[in-house]
Amino acid sequence: MPEIKRRYAQDLEFDSDLFKLEVTNMVKNLGAEDNNPILANVEHCHFYRTFDSNGRKQTRCSFVGGHTHDVEVKVNKNGELTATCSPAIGTKFGDNHTHKIDYLKSDKLQKRKINEDAQRVADQLNIMPKDK
Repeated sequence: MPEIKRRYAQDLEFDSDLFKLEVTNMVKNLGAEDNNPILANVEHCHFYRTFDSNGRKQTRCSFVGGHTHDVEVKVNKNGELTATCSPAIGTKFGDNHTHKIDYLKSDKLQKRKINEDAQRVADQLNIMPKDK
């Protein structure tokens, strides 16, 4: 089988902003059963990036304790990034907490690329699906 000649698009570089949803309490069942809960307030936090390393826009923070939050990022009149979060999504027992959100930093990321040498070996071994 001849070597495949591919043409790759130029690298995609983008900004990904990192936020921390500050520590607050969530309601957690410390019991073994949902129908007979032993509820406690447990501290937790989340992190949120505007774009993942594949360049996909993110709308929710990382899951912690079985729940997440929608996050909305805005730029204020001073040009600073700010964010707000929705009440908890995926919680039980009526827990609708929110978090204060702090902007931490931004990174210039490059969209993940296929390693051409690894793809060539995989093609020869026929172990990975071909690009379509």
